[in-house]
Amino acid sequence: MGNINDIKQIINNPKTVKTVGTVGIDGVPHIAVKQTLHVNDEGKIQYIELFESSKSYRNITGSLWYAKKVSISLLSENKESYEIVGYPDQILISGREFEKAYTETLETKGYDIAAIITIIPESVENNSPNIKFAEQDKTRLFYKHLDRLSKDNSKNN
Repeated sequence: MGNINDIKQIINNPKTVKTVGTVGIDGVPHIAVKQTLHVNDEGKIQYIELFESSKSYRNITGSLWYAKKVSISLLSENKESYEIVGYPDQILISGREFEKAYTETLETKGYDIAAIITIIPESVENNSPNIKFAEQDKTRLFYKHLDRLSKDNSKNN
């Protein structure tokens, strides 16, 4: 299990592919790319939601109301992969922080925003292929059995 500060530079890198997975109150999962995702100074994850009518916004609002978890998936430009699970903490639709993000997004990208979503990370898991293959090699009982049979057969021949 990792720490959010250990991967902060990956999350905040604009070249990292970032997705947020939510579940609607009807139980239907939804995953969307959210390139506006970053770690703030408090170690919480934030992303700027651009559309009031998006499924992500609707689902994450339900997750906030009913204390349901969300999942964030990252794929760095170096092919490192992480999953972060956490709880939505707040949704800002006004105030100084919202106004600052609204103005910056309007000036740099040319469009307005719907909200700033804050998520408290609960767990960070490294899903990078090299890590998963190493874990798998430790528990490959079937292949260990085949290796042993192969060794036994070579001794008998």
